Amino acid sequence: MSMIFSLSPATGYVPLPPRHSQPEAEDAGRGAKPLFIIDADLRVHFSNQGAAALAREGLGAGGRFVCADKLFGARLQTWLKRRCAGAAPEEMRLPLSMRCGRQIVIDIVHLGGAGMDLFVLTVDDPQRSLDRNVEQVADACGLTPTEARMLGLIVKGLDTVVAAKKLGIARTTARTHLQRLFAKTGTARQSELVRFVATFVEEAG
Repeated sequence: MSMIFSLSPATGYVPLPPRHSQPEAEDAGRGAKPLFIIDADLRVHFSNQGAAALAREGLGAGGRFVCADKLFGARLQTWLKRRCAGAAPEEMRLPLSMRCGRQIVIDIVHLGGAGMDLFVLTVDDPQRSLDRNVEQVADACGLTPTEARMLGLIVKGLDTVVAAKKLGIARTTARTHLQRLFAKTGTARQSELVRFVATFVEEAG
């Protein structure tokens, strides 16, 4: 989804309204990579729907791009100051630990020539991407709810013994679900199944 922005030194950052209907915008936003636009003082000037989900986990909440990861915060502020002084490259990539322990990566790009220093931050969240792929595979391959939950555990690296305990089923039942997953996805072993999910691209209807 493309979005047009209007930048003005006097008024700050003003996103223009999208050119399509609200339901379409919401559907597109659900799958969008989380994005923030901040200034050098960490004030958030814009965030999309993907970013709003992360705000509920404490990232970028309250109109400021702050988080519980102190090391990330210190490295980000140091880079912002150096970049504003012209002493750092235009792009930066920093790892960040969420409060729940999940690891994500923040890509930062300096927007120049707008009368003020603004920075685009996009979030690379491998686990969320994998979760979306599991949902898409479940729909495309006609998995049952239990098979879909089993698949979600397998792609996280769990074996059938641990997966069976988490699902509250017998080991033999878990192995049966795994064999059905192989049959429905055209794979033959767990490593192939994980690769199938990780690289799955849903065909356009």
